[in-house]
Amino acid sequence: MNVHITNIYGFIHDQDLRKKQNQFADAAHALGFKEMGIFNFDVSTDTENELSKRIDGIISSLQFNDLVFVQLPTGNGEHYDNLLINKIKAYNTKVCVLLHQTIEYEYVLNAADLIMPTNNEVHAYLKEHNYSNVFYKKNINYEFSMISNSSNILSSDFYIKKYLIDAVDELEEPILDKQDEDIIHIGFGLHDKDGHYSVWVGTVMQSILEHTDSRICFHILHDETVSEENKRKLKQVAHQKGDVIEFHFIDTSIFDDVKERLHTFTVGTMFRLMLPEILPNLNKIIYLDADIFVNIDIKELWDIDTSDVCVAGVKDYWVANYAWNPYPVQKELVNRDSYINAGVLVLNLNKIRSYCNMKEKTLEYLIENPESNLFDQDALNVVYKNSIKTIDSKWNTFVGVVREQNREKLNRCLFHFVGNFLILYSESKIDKEYFKVISRTPWADYEIENQINKCLLRLNDRINQYQSLLPRLSQTGIKHIFYGEENATLRKLYNLINVTEKDYRVLKHPDSSKDYILPCKDLESLKDENGPIIIFVLYESDNYTAIQNLEELGYINGEDFFVAARFLSFLDGGFA
Repeated sequence: MNVHITNIYGFIHDQDLRKKQNQFADAAHALGFKEMGIFNFDVSTDTENELSKRIDGIISSLQFNDLVFVQLPTGNGEHYDNLLINKIKAYNTKVCVLLHQTIEYEYVLNAADLIMPTNNEVHAYLKEHNYSNVFYKKNINYEFSMISNSSNILSSDFYIKKYLIDAVDELEEPILDKQDEDIIHIGFGLHDKDGHYSVWVGTVMQSILEHTDSRICFHILHDETVSEENKRKLKQVAHQKGDVIEFHFIDTSIFDDVKERLHTFTVGTMFRLMLPEILPNLNKIIYLDADIFVNIDIKELWDIDTSDVCVAGVKDYWVANYAWNPYPVQKELVNRDSYINAGVLVLNLNKIRSYCNMKEKTLEYLIENPESNLFDQDALNVVYKNSIKTIDSKWNTFVGVVREQNREKLNRCLFHFVGNFLILYSESKIDKEYFKVISRTPWADYEIENQINKCLLRLNDRINQYQSLLPRLSQTGIKHIFYGEENATLRKLYNLINVTEKDYRVLKHPDSSKDYILPCKDLESLKDENGPIIIFVLYESDNYTAIQNLEELGYINGEDFFVAARFLSFLDGGFA
């Protein structure tokens, strides 16, 4: 890998900028950096084609995977600087911006792998605007002059060289032998449509690194929704201890035949099916969902013997305790007591490849079983039911259970939020510790405020639901109708409301059992109701179509029917 640095020449009105760039270039020459000379001129005299050719000449010595220190501003304007950065990054280079003056080039500053402020004014500007790729966050001992507010450069040639050397060390990604048995490989599926899901993957990674001394190689299977900014932040987490992160692009059209059935899931859940193909030379990997918190050395999970099986995982707590009733269990395709949760898996990739094609067999199952309600988790349980090893529950402990017990001391285990993320008001140790870990990630500045706001919004929504619900509930002769399977949440709701013999449940396909408290009727029965009724709905019922089905029958959300998860507490099955 070659290291380059830009330097400006020609007639420059800003002589201070020229001196600063020359001083940094001189220090870089002494360290063996190659110079890219930039002539200062009136760029408006060039056509786009001429300008492009001129920059091609400047970067002609550049090779793939090199490292470039770009000194900004060049004095040639924002358009020129944008084009320069784009041309350099086309070589898969690492770009470090040496920033001598404040510039409002948002694209350039976000595109850089590192930004190095060279004076107090720039340092303060970057800090104020919360740029996450700034070198000062880890290196605060460089001598910025604090005598005045003027633009004072680093005080000596020694510190300039130290600054440059430390940045090179930061950006030189460690190279690991992927077949080294001491390296732990961990995979994630990442679909980030709203730009906010990457923080959860980053938080899992942060919690892993804080609890292990082992070398880690993270594999991020992603689509086009993952931004370059979030990739940089994920790299920042991985590189803090010298570990490696690799990004693997997934073409989501592979899953077109089943994507429309995902409902509350995202296509990212399907990406794990690609691990055996994406990593053909890898023997073993741990797969983790993004809603995980690690409070134990991940090496202990890695060391579990999976030589005789394709998959190792933990029995699903809610399924084992009859709170969930997944399709394969209903149809007796797998036994309830052997059904595993797919949020934490140890995959023997070699054995999986010899057993069957994971992606093809899973898609085949989903196409043939369109009612499977837990999607690829159901499929994996069915496809590998004869080659699954169940492991200790500490490797997939559901946070909902921890909150119910309100544990003030956390066990050494791996916690799974199961889709319900942080609840600041839970008073459980797990939420407090998870919040602390988020605050140590590159997303902290935004996420701390965001989580507090979400907490307040959820509490306000619950209050508003009660204000609408209670007058309707107190009507004389009101009939209570419940939409959903009779699980733990509905039974708690029965106790709160005091059901009567005229109350019942509905589903598109009614279920019946002598163990059920309320009888179940066909959903169409609601068309015959003409007295005062109130409907309580589990939003996940009928494969997550319950709310839509009620609205198609003319019922109004918040007036005629109420989503149980919106007004129940999280301990009773409500939203966080």
